Amino acid sequence: MLPELTQFEDTVHLINDSGIQFLDFAVKLDLRNEPAGRFAKMGNTLISRLLQNQETKQYFHFGPVGTANQSGERLAQSQSQERLVSEVDDEDLTLGMQSSFKLLDGLWLPAPVFRFLPPQRYDEGPTNWARVRLIELEQPDVDGNTHRLTLAFDTRSMASATGMQYLAPTRDDINAGSSFRLACHARQSRWFLDQKWVQDWLAEIYREGNRHRPSEDVEEELVEQRHIGHYLNLLSLMAKPVPEQRSSEPARVVVPEIKLAANGADSIDPPIQVDLVLDVGNSRTCGILIENHGQSGDGMKHNYILQIRDLVNPERVYSQPFESRVEFAQASFGKENFSVQSGRHDAFQWPTIARVGVEAGRLSGRRRGTEGSTGLSSPKRYLWDENAYTHGWRFNNSYVQTDSEPKATAAPFSHKITKLGQAFYKLKNEDDRLPAFSPQYSRSSLMTFMLAEVLTQALLQINSPAQRTRMGHTQRPRQLSSIILTVPPGMPQVERSLLNDRLLQALALVWKCMGWHEGDLDPSKAKGLNSPVPAPRVPLPRIKVEWDEATCGQLVYLYTEIRENFAGHAQEFFDTLARPDKANREHITLASIDIGGGTTDLVITDYSLERGAEQASGSNVSIIPEQRFRDSFKVAGDDILLDIIQRFVLPALEQALSDFGVVSPRSLLSRLCGDESTSAQEAILRQQLNLQVFVPLGLRLLKDYESYDPELPSPVHDYRFADLLEKEAISDRIREYLAGGVRRIDGGRDGFELGQVVLRIDLPAIHQAFLKGQINLSKILDALCEVVFQYPCDALLLTGRPSRLPGVQAYIRRKVPLPPGRIVSMNGYRTGGWYPFHRNGQIDDPKSTAAVGAMLCLLSEQRKVSNFYFSVGRLKPYSTMRHIGKLDENNLVIDHDMLYRDVIKSDAQGNEFLQLHEPQLDGPQLRVLGKTRLGYRQLNAERWVAAPLYLIELTERGTRKLVGKPTNDGKEACLLLRFRVDGADADRGDAEIIPETLVIDDNIESNTGESFDRKDVKLQLYTMLSAEGGASNYWLDSGSVSPK
Repeated sequence: MLPELTQFEDTVHLINDSGIQFLDFAVKLDLRNEPAGRFAKMGNTLISRLLQNQETKQYFHFGPVGTANQSGERLAQSQSQERLVSEVDDEDLTLGMQSSFKLLDGLWLPAPVFRFLPPQRYDEGPTNWARVRLIELEQPDVDGNTHRLTLAFDTRSMASATGMQYLAPTRDDINAGSSFRLACHARQSRWFLDQKWVQDWLAEIYREGNRHRPSEDVEEELVEQRHIGHYLNLLSLMAKPVPEQRSSEPARVVVPEIKLAANGADSIDPPIQVDLVLDVGNSRTCGILIENHGQSGDGMKHNYILQIRDLVNPERVYSQPFESRVEFAQASFGKENFSVQSGRHDAFQWPTIARVGVEAGRLSGRRRGTEGSTGLSSPKRYLWDENAYTHGWRFNNSYVQTDSEPKATAAPFSHKITKLGQAFYKLKNEDDRLPAFSPQYSRSSLMTFMLAEVLTQALLQINSPAQRTRMGHTQRPRQLSSIILTVPPGMPQVERSLLNDRLLQALALVWKCMGWHEGDLDPSKAKGLNSPVPAPRVPLPRIKVEWDEATCGQLVYLYTEIRENFAGHAQEFFDTLARPDKANREHITLASIDIGGGTTDLVITDYSLERGAEQASGSNVSIIPEQRFRDSFKVAGDDILLDIIQRFVLPALEQALSDFGVVSPRSLLSRLCGDESTSAQEAILRQQLNLQVFVPLGLRLLKDYESYDPELPSPVHDYRFADLLEKEAISDRIREYLAGGVRRIDGGRDGFELGQVVLRIDLPAIHQAFLKGQINLSKILDALCEVVFQYPCDALLLTGRPSRLPGVQAYIRRKVPLPPGRIVSMNGYRTGGWYPFHRNGQIDDPKSTAAVGAMLCLLSEQRKVSNFYFSVGRLKPYSTMRHIGKLDENNLVIDHDMLYRDVIKSDAQGNEFLQLHEPQLDGPQLRVLGKTRLGYRQLNAERWVAAPLYLIELTERGTRKLVGKPTNDGKEACLLLRFRVDGADADRGDAEIIPETLVIDDNIESNTGESFDRKDVKLQLYTMLSAEGGASNYWLDSGSVSPK
């Protein structure tokens, strides 16, 4: 979406050292009727764009004193400004605005924003700190504007020193309150346009835009300075009329004066503290920023949605929940090779190397290369995998005019991590801190990369001129005070510890890449004046990775009902909601089924009212939570999408292939989009087929189904794939991949067109698939409804985007865990205007309830919510890891395969810890014959689905020592393993979570008589539902969607 335009004041303050900041403008242009630019040379050298006196219609420019040029230039004295005006009767060059904007459309250019010296002079610098970009919109915006213009500023200042080039604003500029203005006329920026790096930048753009023409003609036009003329045409949009023009018309784009405000310790006013709340899901992510305005503020009013700016299309920002996909891509602000020649090597250097959200999704679907990988559908899904990714990582160059994909390393980020993606400070041995020249980042580390990009975007947003203008206190800088990250209720502590560590690394790396912390040490270890670790120039925010997503959704419901609907009278709401048979009317039980992209969660919580000693009967009460049950299952929204693709999209393609004459279309689809082994190039094509065709079509079906009403007639429609997909969504390579596959089979022929395949949209059929339990999620909903039925729940809340699906709601109601009137879908739930993501006062996307609920938790903890007193400190998470054993292929742990029972214990303070067995005992042994998965479940019931946790594999050495060896008991050769809980790291930081990792005990036995140690067997975290195939790629990453 296009960013909301801000009405800037005459002077805009940028916050010094706040990264790259953007100013967005819009303009309505009729390019065919725009007056062409006329140009004449200034003193026989650089051309100047001519101005026109609106009264006399005379063309002129402000030129130096000299001989008349070939245009018939006459020098005259300006009476109003005492400037020399060069009147011109015949220009040297004419360039149409349409041709200029076509050449420069969507390209970053150096912007001549210089220090202004009143009354009319411009200093020679700063040279390289501003960029400008103009792009034509596909459709005019709501105000009829046809183009968006974006200014970008690198806000890092430089030290003042004699003899140094004036490349960026200096600290003296900040202290003196210097102002900077855009120099739009050639006379004001002549020295700048004479710079070789600027000339070369513009010349290369001209050559690239005219590569279809003879090079001799292009070079002649460069001598005529046409590249300069096109650039001056663009700058003319922002030029204010001078008095000599006798015009009252304002500039087409009014660019304000720029000043830099001090940041951090140098600022006069203390920074405004900002909290960031993030809900990072397997499928989508959303965030909220809350500003603390002190006594004048209200956290419920001073909050706003996290925005992600698209760096390929920087005229667009995205504020709704965005894809959790991460894709390696370099952020470009123009021609860096020429920018370096200015003398500033790190101008406009984006801190991170990975993109997220809509931009990442678009990049992944348009990938051209076949070497290595460029990203993941969800790094959260691969938190467990800390192994080297031997395929290697490449930059996605979809929008760069080259077929090569360079390795995913770039300064400054890659200079501060190892080839496995670990921050240097995690390595105690300095000799191991080698930069990532050959990136084999673990898939787990991509969560660090994703969080780093989200943090960077948040840091830029809080200090952006537009956001500060909307929030007030425009000249005060903002600083991140805390980061809250929600987690699934059933996430084991070892995985939550990894997520916590990824956030800490992302935080440290962003601080270092922004230049806020020097060296390779951990910035969080800076303690006191004598600390060996230097303190960061900008304080690090606190982090909390604790509150679960489903409980946060319950808090949205409680707050809305109590504060909005019952005017803060909690006891009245409790009495109204409590079941009629309940004696205690100040006690309620809420259940939540939260269906996300990667997990389906259930939380059941008791809420009671706590009164003071005076036993008041009014609304001055605290709400005390106590969790009764929580669990998570790894079947959710992405699995629904796969079911829809397999049941409705693939059969349409199979039928089209059959109609085309393919004898065995199913076997062909198995090769093209199944899990059969294939070449690296075809594996990429399989992935692209999935991303370009199957996933968008499946999402289209689900989107249409969200608005389906079973009580109303719903006609069946047939559409071609091409009609349902975006224009040019299917690349030529993917069309050929399908057509070539058809051509190569026995009896195949040419001419199969993927875009012409007909897909039938039959919403009643989709609904019946849900009701008949044909969707994989149905089995999980059966189990969850059974648990809800066992508790005296007063209401069941349905949250998460898939809860919008009519089939999900209908299926749950058919199970009757509660009377239908007590089942509350948060989709369309009326909250009022306080809800940050509301649409007309209602929740439009239940995904957002987790982030908003976490915001309520934070504000309640800070005691900043009136008439709603929620005791967040009582919200203690408990572990769902009760019983550990060997997993079978149905992800069940039967009793005969149970290894440890009741492994969670509590200390005197009520804190939980993992204990496999009594300390004085050795504990049971696990018989290992080969690859073995360990999992856990919460309930002492065989049929309860277990969650995978660890994978045991023999190493090559262990395999050689075990296979084929005679045994002393006559049975198959095996290992006998015991396990223990790894102790906490003594060097653990305050913000780190004890992982409670299982490790293999040193005493490894075997029935072969051979001696084995821990080098012979490997135990690693493994939380994927299936270990089949070895690579463990989720279907969104592999493209394997054909059913087995």
